[in-house]
Amino acid sequence: DNIPALAPKTSLTMLPCSESQRPLSRVQQVLVSRDYQEIVSLAFLAEQTERDLCGNENPLTLQNPIASNLAVMRSSLIGGLVDALRFNLNRKQTRVRLFEIGACFAKSGDDYLQTSRLSGLAYGTQQTEQWGITARTVDFYDVKADVEALCATLALRFVAAQHPALHPGRSAQIFVGERAIGWLGELHPHWQQQSDLPLAPVWFELDLEVLLTSRVPRLSEIAKFL
Repeated sequence: DNIPALAPKTSLTMLPCSESQRPLSRVQQVLVSRDYQEIVSLAFLAEQTERDLCGNENPLTLQNPIASNLAVMRSSLIGGLVDALRFNLNRKQTRVRLFEIGACFAKSGDDYLQTSRLSGLAYGTQQTEQWGITARTVDFYDVKADVEALCATLALRFVAAQHPALHPGRSAQIFVGERAIGWLGELHPHWQQQSDLPLAPVWFELDLEVLLTSRVPRLSEIAKFL
């Protein structure tokens, strides 16, 4: 009874917010506005999936995996997206747009490397069914437009390249300047058939660090004589 009832008191200060840093919520909102839905998948997957879809012959294995099909750490987000796509197709969904933001893991000499990436996958028709538009299947250039909208402040280059998971003639590596930041392409017909997919989904993956960096506009004096 003799303990005084004192209200808590503390000093609060605003945290610095750099204009050169892009909020993660803004990145997510760009994809949501383009009909994508976010998923969260496990960072573990089957060793064969890692070898097939990522071409990783030396995956980061777990000493005590919780299941035989979750024995290695993922080096890409594509495995979780393909599994989520199959889950939706098995439940009669014909048009699927998914994206995920998560950590990927790889060996770097005697050490381990962890990176954050954003990956997305589009399947089915390009737009929802409606009478005013002829239905067509989503293609490479539809998803390329989504990637360009996501990286509106960056000068992207798309260079034809081959990826173990992608169609050899419908895939590209994404560059900013001379730095490779990701991949874009249609799933390889072999993996499409193995996953029992009626249509080929289009997949992309980007380095999240690049997406969260924004160029700040700089003012300069207007020339007096033009």
